[in-house]
Amino acid sequence: MTREEEIMAFLHMSIFDPILNSAEASEKLKSATRGASLRFKQRNAQKMIEYFWAEVVGTPERSTKYGRLMKGEGFTQFEQIADEFRVRMKNN
Repeated sequence: MTREEEIMAFLHMSIFDPILNSAEASEKLKSATRGASLRFKQRNAQKMIEYFWAEVVGTPERSTKYGRLMKGEGFTQFEQIADEFRVRMKNN
């Protein structure tokens, strides 16, 4: 498994799939999730990691809107998985 595949697998397990597979998630949140997944996939591993931390910090503007949608609908946000992400990315 490549580093990019490892990062995407973790993000899908922790963030993307629970939203995309949920009957309760709004279509707006699912659409934003598909977009976030696509933006991650367009990057190499180092840029994926940088983009993850930008999502945690809340930059760019769309990430703060996405975070509010996630929180408002009761789904895990990037900052909630930051510690596990840090450990996983540090060990590889």
